[in-house]
Amino acid sequence: MNRTAPLLAVTFAAASLIFGGCVDQKKYDSLADTAQTSGARVEGLSQDVRTLQESVVVKQRRIDELEGETRQLRSINDDLNGQIGGIRGRQQALVDELGNIRLTMLDPETDLALQALAAQYPDLIKYDRERGMLQFMADLTFDSGSDQVKPKAREGLQRLAQILTASSASSYDVRLVGHTDSQPLGASKNKWRTNRHLSVARSIAVEEVMRGSGIPGGRLETSGWGEYRPMVSNTSSGNTPQNRRVEIYIVPGSGYAMGAPDPAFPVSAPASAPAPRPREEMPMK
Repeated sequence: MNRTAPLLAVTFAAASLIFGGCVDQKKYDSLADTAQTSGARVEGLSQDVRTLQESVVVKQRRIDELEGETRQLRSINDDLNGQIGGIRGRQQALVDELGNIRLTMLDPETDLALQALAAQYPDLIKYDRERGMLQFMADLTFDSGSDQVKPKAREGLQRLAQILTASSASSYDVRLVGHTDSQPLGASKNKWRTNRHLSVARSIAVEEVMRGSGIPGGRLETSGWGEYRPMVSNTSSGNTPQNRRVEIYIVPGSGYAMGAPDPAFPVSAPASAPAPRPREEMPMK
């Protein structure tokens, strides 16, 4: 906008009055003041416009910078999304691969033998192939409050020991874990302070049967959880048969004392081999 236009218009109006023969000094002075005021206002508005234009230029420059940064961040984000997609693909492949691997890789011969053992004693033993674990039902293995192994359970444990002393299973260790329900101890409380004590004693009793059947003590580990790791929620009375059990885990062996004799269960020395028969002399022809 031309800032002199209002001033020229007022001046032209004043000149018209003068040369037109209508000379009014007051009107002339008023028009002159108006022209001066308008000029100052126009100058101020022009300055404001220039300031705004400079601000617009600065902000536009910043907008351009931000748009460039945004494009760069989007590119980085796309790269990261690509990397995340690749990682997820590899992770899923690993999950699929692990899903096809059994948790405890027992050899096929031992696995089949344990399946057959569980089938032979279906009420006493449950076999979990994925965990390499056999579960002996405690009520069928022990009397209430007792750590004395019942005859049928002893027979099953001895059969298990035969499997685990075979050459195919000789590299495994055996982890014995006793469990109880949360029912308070009755008459046996004088013998066992807590259910945990009873569970450990039962685990040790199973260990002794297996040691007596030829498994070295260096391959056997005993422990007991008492009522603290139930399979199902205990009832209000605590009498929950599903939680009374002895778990036997077949795990990779440490190789510790594999060949050492067990002093508590010495192995009888083999009978002396018979003396070789003298070789008969063949008559000469």
